[in-house]
Formats: sequence, structure tokens, C-alpha cells
Amino acid sequence: MAEEEKTEAAPAADPAPSGGGGNKLVVILVGVNTVITLGMIAVLFLSHQKEANQASVQDIAASDGAHPEGKEGEKGKEGEKGKESTEASQKFGRMITLEQFTINLSTVGTVNPKFARVNISVEVPTADTESEINQKMPQVRNTIIDLFNSKRPADLATSDGRNYLKDEIKNALNSFLVTGKVKGVYFTNFAVSG
Repeated sequence: MAEEEKTEAAPAADPAPSGGGGNKLVVILVGVNTVITLGMIAVLFLSHQKEANQASVQDIAASDGAHPEGKEGEKGKEGEKGKESTEASQKFGRMITLEQFTINLSTVGTVNPKFARVNISVEVPTADTESEINQKMPQVRNTIIDLFNSKRPADLATSDGRNYLKDEIKNALNSFLVTGKVKGVYFTNFAVSG
């Protein structure tokens, strides 16, 4: 029985050490993964810094182009800043970006339907007018869709035709706005099928 205990105890001894290649591979993979992760973090940080340093539309409107560094504008009185900001916003207006339109065009006598896919922005003078447009968005969208439905693809093929449509949209929207008038209509994306 003593011999049996010795044979059983022998397997409990330390196994023969392997070459350690598996441990080296894990260390290398962890190191590579760490370097890649740190690189990605650095790229994201730098792109965020670059984005933060770029002047936004609000910065440009607030400075009114007179003081690009903003140093002289900061010396003025707070009341003057508010007045300049209000004047700048009235000068530039407010842009309202409408959701994309995909609209059927008038194709009388043809079997192939034609459509336009358009992104439209509307310029208004004040925040009150912007609020009114947002409250009346169903009426705004319906008016624009009706105007496009009356157009043929040939009507929209030229810049004159598109400019005429912009004027029609502007006049139609101004006909039901109370707090202000649309200053401009802009097509930020415009495609006609076929």
C-alpha cells in the first residue's frame, strides 16, 4: 500500500514546463491591442479638439465680422452686445431646415411617374416666425407638396424654373404667416427622376 501512495503522489508533481510560447503570444496581442486602443483615443481626441476650435455660424453671427478675434467686442457694454447680436440675427435671419421631400410631379399622358427628392431650408427674420413655422409645419409641407405636384419635370430642369418655384413657395408661405415673412427659400439638395 505504501507503493500505491507513492505512485499516486507522482502525478501530483509539477508537469514539465512548456516552451512558454503561448504566454508570449498573449503578451504581444495585449500590447498590440493597447497600442491600437490608445491610437484610436488620440485620433478621437484630436478630431474633437479640431471641431471645437472651428468657428460656428453662431460665433460668426455674434461677432458680425467686425472683430474676428472678439477682443474689441468684449470691451463694450453688455447692452451693446445684446443690441449687436439682435441686429446680426435680423440681418442674417434664422434658417429652418425642413425634412426631406419626395414628391410626385405632374406627368399627364405618361405611364412612367416622375418625382423630385428635395431638401429645403427656409430663412425667417425672427424666432417668433421660426416658432410659427414649426407650429404650422403640416400646412407648410402641404403647401410645398401642392406646388411641386403642379410642376412638370421640364419646369424644374432649368435654374429659372427652380428660382420661379422658390418664389412661389415663398409667396405661398407668406400668405398664411402672421408673425413675420419668409425672407428666402433654398434648395439644399435637388434631384428629379427620369
